[in-house]
Amino acid sequence: MIDIKMIFTKTDFPRSSRYEPEWILDNQMGPNALWLVEWLAQAMALKPGMRVLDLGCGRALTSIFLAREFRVKVWAPKAAKSRSTKHRAV
Repeated sequence: MIDIKMIFTKTDFPRSSRYEPEWILDNQMGPNALWLVEWLAQAMALKPGMRVLDLGCGRALTSIFLAREFRVKVWAPKAAKSRSTKHRAV
């Protein structure tokens, strides 16, 4: 049997390795978004309280990660069929 915890645990991504693999699998919409955002965050000077706009966040996996790990305020616009502006803050 495959141990999915082992698959999702990478020393290069210590923050995202702490998240439950089942939650990641249930909410991701492509490649491992947590690894991608953790890699990208290394190049950014994120500080608690900063505002981050997370466009194309899908089910907000990356938004939740950024808010929890870096204590930033994340705005994750929700794509709507109407022209009204809808968004949610994480």
